[in-house]
Amino acid sequence: MTWRKNKNYHTNYSAKWRNSSLGKTNPNHRYFSRLLKKETNDYLTSNKEYLLANEPEIYYSMKGQKLPKKYQQKQGICITPVNAYVSPQSKLNSNELRQENKRKEMIKQRNQNAYAREQSYIRWVNPFTPINHNKLGSSQAWKIEKKYKYYD
Repeated sequence: MTWRKNKNYHTNYSAKWRNSSLGKTNPNHRYFSRLLKKETNDYLTSNKEYLLANEPEIYYSMKGQKLPKKYQQKQGICITPVNAYVSPQSKLNSNELRQENKRKEMIKQRNQNAYAREQSYIRWVNPFTPINHNKLGSSQAWKIEKKYKYYD
């Protein structure tokens, strides 16, 4: 029984995963951040010329820097008159406009009819009475008049 004299005998005879925090699924954030930074830097150093020539926005965003002014494009100022918008109704002739108005009126009337139909189902109720009061067949037995009495 010499192994009992050794105070660290459990390390020799038990699995090594027991010493770690059990079920640890979230590895160290710094470790993965370092790997991502290394991969990003490798990609940027190998493709620097292409990215600066064609897509400088992507290059500087991957580096985490602001885009320099020489790569920023000036936005053209669009000057349009205030009343440049022409409504689609003004493009229609009188006959088409009449048909369009008639169609809109029919849609409006249909919606009003549906609203009125749905309103018949909506009413105030007493929240303290049961929902199926006098609706079940067994509860309506009092309506049926029996021809003769079974018990006296």
